[in-house]
Amino acid sequence: MGVLERNDNITIAVLPFKVNNRNERLRTLIHGLTEDLVTNLSKFVGISVISQLSTEQITDAANYDEIAKLGANYLVSGSVRNVTDTLRITIQLIKVSDRSIVFSDQLDKTVGEIFDAQDTIIQQIVSVLQKEINYDLLSYSYKKETVDLAAYENWLMGMDSLKKGSLEGDEKAREYFQAALKVDPNYALAYTGLSLSYFNEWSCQLWDRWDISRNGAHQNALKAIEIDKNDYRALAVLGRTYAYSGEYEKAEHCVRKSLRMNPNDTDNLIQVAFVLMYLGYPEESLDLYHKAIELDPFHNENLYFAYGSNFYFEVGDYEKSIELVKKTDYTQTWVDFAACAAAAYFHLSDFENMWKEWDKYLKIYRANIYKGDSVEDDEAFQTAALEWQVAVNPFRGKTNLSPFWDYLRKNKNLLADHHQKGAAPDQQKSTAQFIFKDNIWDITFKNKNILLKDAKGLHDIHKLISDPEREYHSMELMGSAIEEGAHVAAIDEKAKADYHKKIQELQAEINEAEDMNDVGRLSKLKAEYDAILEHLSSSLGLAGKTREIGSTAEKARSAITWRIRSALKKIEKTHPELAQHLSNSINTGTFCSYKPEIKVDWQL
Repeated sequence: MGVLERNDNITIAVLPFKVNNRNERLRTLIHGLTEDLVTNLSKFVGISVISQLSTEQITDAANYDEIAKLGANYLVSGSVRNVTDTLRITIQLIKVSDRSIVFSDQLDKTVGEIFDAQDTIIQQIVSVLQKEINYDLLSYSYKKETVDLAAYENWLMGMDSLKKGSLEGDEKAREYFQAALKVDPNYALAYTGLSLSYFNEWSCQLWDRWDISRNGAHQNALKAIEIDKNDYRALAVLGRTYAYSGEYEKAEHCVRKSLRMNPNDTDNLIQVAFVLMYLGYPEESLDLYHKAIELDPFHNENLYFAYGSNFYFEVGDYEKSIELVKKTDYTQTWVDFAACAAAAYFHLSDFENMWKEWDKYLKIYRANIYKGDSVEDDEAFQTAALEWQVAVNPFRGKTNLSPFWDYLRKNKNLLADHHQKGAAPDQQKSTAQFIFKDNIWDITFKNKNILLKDAKGLHDIHKLISDPEREYHSMELMGSAIEEGAHVAAIDEKAKADYHKKIQELQAEINEAEDMNDVGRLSKLKAEYDAILEHLSSSLGLAGKTREIGSTAEKARSAITWRIRSALKKIEKTHPELAQHLSNSINTGTFCSYKPEIKVDWQL
């Protein structure tokens, strides 16, 4: 067997076959033939197959402008027409780069021989393609299962119903799959179809049917695997059901085998990616996501945005996760998608948008899980919503959701307080507030609420706005007693210059740590900075020298000015309007004051 090089991989697109007949049954069969070609060609190592969701949008094989967007090296194009009692199937393999016909054939088959046609076409295409690349494609053991035509037709109708993505469509699909099993009780694909119909309901999180749907998905997938151990769709479903049962080794075995059986089915790639994300392989999930996009260039962007947002979140790229969140239609996603978006904003310290997304989640959760029931205890309701999200995300180990969950659990009072203030602007209090509790500053100004981590400059601002117009001596804000004529011992000029340089370096490092939200480093830097200031503010001399060089007030003035400016920079990131108001209204120096440019009724 030859070695498959990266540039040896071939991408192929199977265009919809043209049916020169208005017989709906024949059209359905030929649509199934095209779908089977896509599925079975994608099983061969060395061949990547463009998703049928994209190729179905190409209505003319001569439209090379649209075809070029698929990114395929080869096209499979075909047509079907009646000739007396037989079907004449014409097949062409076209090289996209020069539009040359590499291979063509014509098959005359009866309707009952449609499966023979599938086998012949696949073997012909693969035989031709393996001459184009350095790989023995036919080493894959391709075998079409023998099945009754009536069972196959019911399976086709069932799969078509599944694509509707509705509860009614799932129930109708089950009728078709059950009909197929009456014809052929050992038809593996019918059990796979049943499993997928329950999986649709379960993954959409219809809570009142959760156990029924999960068990239906699991048991029918097991039955499909019992009949056909290489049914890659059933293996992917089993992977997810095992993950929810905490049987993570079985889950990983199933999804990795599913991926080996078919590395190119875009729907399956996404489902496998989700399970791998739960198992602790987010980078691998992201790679599969990108591969699915490449194989489905005309994909449903909304769902791909949602998938991508979750995968980017788990690899820690929160900015990219939010970028995709903003493009997503929430009505077409899963129940807790908004809660995941809230967690991404949490990691970016954007508490305002975190609460907005959390409120979206609560509305969706109430409608889909609580079914609109009234809630007497708001804090208990939100706690239940939080724990539900934890339960429906079966991570094997570490997840970037954990810090968000921990934050909400530790600050349950914030859940109730936030909701009481109201998620929507028209429900918020018209007055402003600047409140410190549980090591968090809860600040509202002009109907916009933000939450900030504690900082000394925020305490300074709080004291100033508590008594507008009053002038505070900088030493009072520092917490030192004011004594006229107080002096510090002199230090020599070199030592003074060294301290000054060190303070500037620390200020720069503190700003950098704040920008990067590096809490551990920030705490150490601030402790060192405060220690230096405290030393310089003391009356002790350095090395026994007693020359007087200035008052403690000068040191306090410098420190307070820097603390307030640093706090204003923090505020500006999430509430520019408030930062502008405070900058215009606060005077710093030896004496500091808050003289508001507009009247503000602060709640403190």
